[in-house]
This record gives sequence, C-alpha cells and structure tokens, in this order.
Amino acid sequence: MNIRQLKSGLQQAFITDGHRLVFWYDDPGHFADALEELALEDVQILNMAGESTFGIKQRLELEEPGTPTLLYFPYAEPAPEEDWLLDIKLYSGRFYADQLSMIFNELGLTRHVLREHLSKRQAFLGSRKRVEALKRLVSPEMDEDGLDLAMCAAVVGATAGDIATLLFHLADEAMAEETGLEGNPSSLEEMAKYALVPSLVRALQLEVGYPATQAELSGEAELSFGQLMLRLLTTGYCESISEIPDWAQSHAIASVNARASSRALMSRWRDSSSFYPAFDVVSSWVAEALRIEDKIRDLSLEQLANVSTFEVVEKQVIADLCLAIPKVDIRALETLRGIIAGRLDGYWASRHKNDERRSRYRKLYAALDAAIDLFSLRHQHLNGFHYENVETLYHAYCSELYRFDTAYRHYAVASDSTGVELLKKLDEAVERCYDEWFLGQLTRNWSERIEAEERLHNWQLPRIPNQQHFFRDVVRPHLDAHRKKRLVVIISDAFRYEAAEELRERINAKRYSEATLSSQLGVVPSYTTLGMASLLPHRELSYQPGSDSVLVDGKSSQGTENRSQRLSDALSGQAMAVTAEEVKSWSRDQGREAIKGMQLVYVYHNVVDARGDTASTESETFAAVEDAIEELDILTRKILMHLNINTVLVTADHGFLFQRSKLDATDRTSLSEKPAGVFKSKKRYVLGTNLPDNSSVWHGHTSATAGTTCDTEFWIPKGAHRFHFVGGARFVHGGVMPQEVAVPLLTVKQLRGQKAEKRTRRKVDVISPKASLKMVNNIQRFELLQTEAVSEQLKPITLAVAIFEGTEAVSSEETVTFDSTSDNMNERMKSVRLSLSGTGFDRKHDYFLVLRDKDLGTELERYRVVIDLAFTDDFF
Repeated sequence: MNIRQLKSGLQQAFITDGHRLVFWYDDPGHFADALEELALEDVQILNMAGESTFGIKQRLELEEPGTPTLLYFPYAEPAPEEDWLLDIKLYSGRFYADQLSMIFNELGLTRHVLREHLSKRQAFLGSRKRVEALKRLVSPEMDEDGLDLAMCAAVVGATAGDIATLLFHLADEAMAEETGLEGNPSSLEEMAKYALVPSLVRALQLEVGYPATQAELSGEAELSFGQLMLRLLTTGYCESISEIPDWAQSHAIASVNARASSRALMSRWRDSSSFYPAFDVVSSWVAEALRIEDKIRDLSLEQLANVSTFEVVEKQVIADLCLAIPKVDIRALETLRGIIAGRLDGYWASRHKNDERRSRYRKLYAALDAAIDLFSLRHQHLNGFHYENVETLYHAYCSELYRFDTAYRHYAVASDSTGVELLKKLDEAVERCYDEWFLGQLTRNWSERIEAEERLHNWQLPRIPNQQHFFRDVVRPHLDAHRKKRLVVIISDAFRYEAAEELRERINAKRYSEATLSSQLGVVPSYTTLGMASLLPHRELSYQPGSDSVLVDGKSSQGTENRSQRLSDALSGQAMAVTAEEVKSWSRDQGREAIKGMQLVYVYHNVVDARGDTASTESETFAAVEDAIEELDILTRKILMHLNINTVLVTADHGFLFQRSKLDATDRTSLSEKPAGVFKSKKRYVLGTNLPDNSSVWHGHTSATAGTTCDTEFWIPKGAHRFHFVGGARFVHGGVMPQEVAVPLLTVKQLRGQKAEKRTRRKVDVISPKASLKMVNNIQRFELLQTEAVSEQLKPITLAVAIFEGTEAVSSEETVTFDSTSDNMNERMKSVRLSLSGTGFDRKHDYFLVLRDKDLGTELERYRVVIDLAFTDDFF
C-alpha cells in the first residue's frame, strides 16, 4: 500500500467523516517508518510507541481539546478491560491499513458490520476495476444487502443498484447474448460466483413479490433469469386484463403490493429510451413460451385494450378493430377511437419512439382512425344524399362531404405504407363504403340535379366564381387595390379541394401566415389544357380548329413559356410565369432579383397529375397528394418570407377522381364507338364538333361551360363512369363530379406584428378536477380534465403522469394525450391508472401527482396526494 492510499484513507477519516481523533493499530508496526511522510495538513501524528496512555489522554482532553490527532500504535489493540483510552475511543474514528480495511475506508463505509461483510466478498474485491466501479455506487448508510446490490450493479455496469436498473441491464445483456429464457446472462453467472445472488433474490422478494425458494435465498440454487421474466411479464399481463386465467396461476405473482410494483417496473422499463429494445425481445420470448397468441384469441377488444405486455396483443387489437369498425354504430365508433388513442399513448405504437416497429403500428392506427372518420360520416348520412339542387349539393360538398374524400385518402396512404396483411378485410370494407356507397350516393344525387336543372347549359352557381373569370374577378381586383405590392399565384395541377383544406390547416398552424379557403366552379371538361388556359388573363378562349389546343386571345397557352408571354402581354411586361422547381432552386437574393419589376407571378406546380395521370404510377396518386400538400406548404412559406410577398393565391386547373380498387365493367359507360368529329378522346371526356346526342353521356358545349368563343363540343360519361380503361383508369378527371370541378382557391396572407402575436399557438391546459387527492389502493385511477377544446390556435398535449415523493417517482409513469375538439367538458375528461412502486407509504408524508409535458419534460401541475393504503394481499 503506498503513501497516497494511506493519506487518502486518513483524510477520509478526518475530513469526510469529521473525526478529531483517529486510532490506528498496526501490528507489528509495518508503517512506523512511513509516519513522517504522511504530513497530514492540520493533523498532529502521535507515535504511541513507549508513550504513557494516561499522559496522552490528559493531553488530548485537557491541553489540546480541539487538535485533530492521529494516534498510531505499532502493536495490537489491547483488550477493553486493559485499554486506558477506551472512553476516548468510543467517540473517535478508526483507521485500518490492511487491504480490506483500506478498501472499506476508500468506499466511505462507516458501519463496522459491513467490514465483516466485505471480508466475505474477497473474490469481488480482487479486481481494481470492480472496486472503482463500486466506489461510485455505495453510500455510508447501506446495509449488507444494499452493498451486495451495489456490487451487482458494478458487475453489470449499471449506474445504480436498484432492482429495476439491475433487471434492465441483465435483460439488455440477455438480448445481446441471445440467451432466451433457458439461459442466464453472463453477469448473473458472475454475481453467483461472488455470492451476490441471495441479496438480489431478497430484494426481488421484497420489491416485486418474487416467490423465492429457500435454496435461492441461501445461494444453493441459481436464480433463473428466464423464470423471473416469465413471472413478471405474466403478472403484468394478468393485471392488465384484471384476472388470473387458469393457465397463469403458476406464474403470476398474486400479492397486490407486488402486482403494483411489477406494473410500475414494467412501465419504467418500457419507457426507458436505452432499455426498451430489450423489453421487446424478452417479451417475445415470454409470449412464445406461454403461447399467448392462442390464449388471447377469445378475449374481447375491451379486455385487451390496456395490455402492453406482448406485441402479439397489439396485432390482435388491430385485427379486432378492423372487424369492428365497419359493423358498429356511431357511438361505438367513438369508443373504438378512444381505444386507438390509448394504444397510441401506449407502448408498441408510442409516438415517443421512432423505430421501424412503432412507426408501422402508428401507420396502422392512422389507417384505422381514418376508417372511423369514413364510417362515422356514413352514419351521419345513413339515408344517402337528397339535396334539392346543384347549388346546395355543391355547398354541402365544400363544407362537409369533401371529408369523405379526405378520410378515404388518409386511409389509403396509411394502409399502403404499412405493407402488412392486417388491414386486408378492412380494405375491402372501406372500398365498399367509399366507392359503392359514397360515390354511388353522391353520383346519383348530383347527376339527378345536373340533368333536372340542365346545368351544363348554364354552368354557373350563385356566389361561386367561375374558373374562367379567375383573372378578372380575383387577380385584377387585387392588383388594382395593391398596385405597389406583388401577387403570386400558385397553380397546382390536379390539386383538389379536399387537399387544399388540409393545406389550409397546415398553414394556419404556423404563426406568421393565415389562409382562407373558397372555391371556383371549374371549367368543363375538367382537364389541364382548358383549366390552365382559363386561369390566364384573356378576352376570349378558343380551340385551335381540329385540336384540343386552347388559344388565349388567339395565341397558344401551352407550356410555361407561352403562359409567361400571355401574362406579360396582359400586364405590359410586369407579369411572368415560372415553374415551382425554379422557385425552389432560388436563393433569397436570386428570387428577389428574378421577380424584380414584376407585379404578378404565376408559379406552376405539378405533382399530383404528374404521377396520377400515368398508368405506371397512378397507384401513387394519394401519396402524390401528400407530397403536394407538403411542397405547397413549404413553397408558400418561402415565397412569403424570402420574396417579400404579402399574398399568395393557391389554386388548380381541375380536381380528380381516384379509387384504389380495380375497376370492372360496371364502371364503364356502354358507349362502344367514338362518333365522327372527335379530335380528342380520353377516359372522362371526348372533344369534337357536331357531336350527336347519346343517352349514356352528357353532351355539352365549352362555350357554356368554359366561356369559349368557338363551337367545340364534349361528351362526358354520366356520374363517375369512364369511356375506356386503356392506360390506367383509377385516376381520372375531365368530368363534372364535385371532386373534379370544385376547384380550390386558397388565399394565404403573411402576418406581422400584433396579428402574428395573436396567432401564437399554445398547448391546451390539463388539470385535476379534484384539488384534494387520496390513494387508498396500490393501483388507482385519477381523472384529468382538458380545460379547452383543441383548435387551430390550441394544440394537443401529451402528458407523462406519475406520483412523486420529492424528486423520486414512487409510481408507474403513464402517458396520455389530450386532443379532444369537443365543446362538451365530459368528453374532454380522461383517466390515468397509476401503480405504486414499493411499500412503506406514510399517510403523513407529502406525495404529489405530477403532470409533465412528455415532449419537453417540463412540469406543468402538481397536486398533493394522501397515500393511505388499506392492508390487502389479494390480486384483484
């Protein structure tokens, strides 16, 4: 042992432990020659060789009562009856210089009973690395078991010796070593070698009710990590379903205290960002060993709703939801939505974990939630659509019925992205609901009104601007009113009304912009060439004879270059057209330079039509809509912020119809041959001159439906039918269905100053409706109230909820999201179920229910909780 170690140990006794007098017996005086080298600051060192103990006693007590002194005895300690310094020794410190004693001192231990216990752990202390690790884990007040658990922590490389942390590390090691339930992780074998396992077993017995055998407690039998996991996870499962099935009787831990502690431990494990992957693996081992998949088959959805123990339960819940959603009434659908919300706050689909498994489950639940939206809408219109005229039906579509299309799109995007078979049955039900029921009902009512009112001969609606008057009625007034301010118009090909509503919501979620949505009545046929031309400034629109090329004031409107020229002609060189790709590539300075001197800029964006109107990619239509919404959100923001623009208009040339399922003969009109005079034939329209009437089509003139000055005529298949399926047919446009002709007009304005401040978004508040809380059971529910409805300015919040004593959680931590948009306070109430961890709760101590923002980790509210547990040892 070197001088540095001696000095360190003595400084511990004088400075850390605060002793004035320290006794050091060194038989047979090995360190007598080293005393001069010690040189302890402010401490006198007395070599007691040959000294009078009575004289030293008088000196220390009467002459030098405040002087720190080391008394070194180069001989063995005398028997108490022969020790003249015994009374002084009783209030003084002791120092030992043998290896074990030095480690004892180095660890900062003070209880001498631990010195004897440490002597039994020589095998563990043989490694300096383990001793150094142990130094960071011990505390002076530890007992023998606590010291052993600290040694266990040193073995596994843990930062603490509590049961939860030790188990998490052992599970992590078991996963890495692929032990399964039959083998033990190597660290557990090492603990056994150092005789540490009995203390671990006693701690498990105390904290989680582990039914230890006498052989395990004595160290004669090894602790099986697999059996321990089997018991803990089975207990967690049984607690979640509120019963112990016959098959689980031999595994579940029945004590109510243990059940609560086990649940809290499992919750902490699953919530750990470092150790949750090990839970995934261990739970899969246990699930396979128990054959859980077979055992849950007959359990109801309600029974499984709170189970987080096994992944196979997640799959069963999703399968049950798929079967239930198409069959239940609207009230039950909201109950199912609540189950989905709970699963998203749960483990396997957690929003706060971003691995591939959780991402897939979140997508599955997004699909289920969208399916609930779709079927809820159907329940609200069980008798179909019976609007009295085109005008009311058009307004109904723009105010509510578009939600059918949004729900269907959301379902399709989420379902297609999962790549699993779980949704197959629901896919079929969704297709029937959307295609057969919604489109069928909408087509029937819309077609009846279109024909009864001969609307194609008078293609206009009160208070709805026609698309061909866009420049005259929308753009020109803005330019006249704001002569010194530029206007940017984004035209997104095939960007339909329901997608524009979602874009509006995204833009309004931001602080510095505000969007309002209206519509235009699109030109017919609703296709790109005519739609794009109608949006340009013009005195007249016409078709080039024998062609589908649309002329603007006698000149071509095809392509960005020609459109830019038409704009420039109309505004004396102060207008231009560019593509969205060009705008995206501009830096701030490049963009401002490019539009210098311009009063009006048209930006052409093509994402939806580019993929949807191509046979090889038409299946990606809805994914393209998602991309278009994202791009337009970013594009409008860039134009407003970087190009110093105050207003951006977002519109489209037309919308579209799309269905995921393959079409059959019933989706095709009976028309077999094209008539003479046709110069363009597409799936949803035919253009020509001198077209005959036909009972299976709508026959009209572009002069009535688009304001052209020529005699071009069209045929459109009635309802949502197609003329033919060549080149793809699931994505179509050109007809007069609301999805095709309700063209969005989104006005986006930049906000500054107080207007921007007023749009600052915050999260909703959540409180406990009871100011005084009391916990009388180890597992208990607490009610929490979302004080206000979620809106454009009030965002949802996800809370982490637990009970704390000081800074330590003494319960499970549960996650719950508050996102209700209801004005009904009762519908904004949620409950959270907490399990106490451990025992010894005192009703007079201060415990608090703490609500924290899960995303930020910040505390929001805390409420005092009285914990007054009645004695019980039943499982339920």
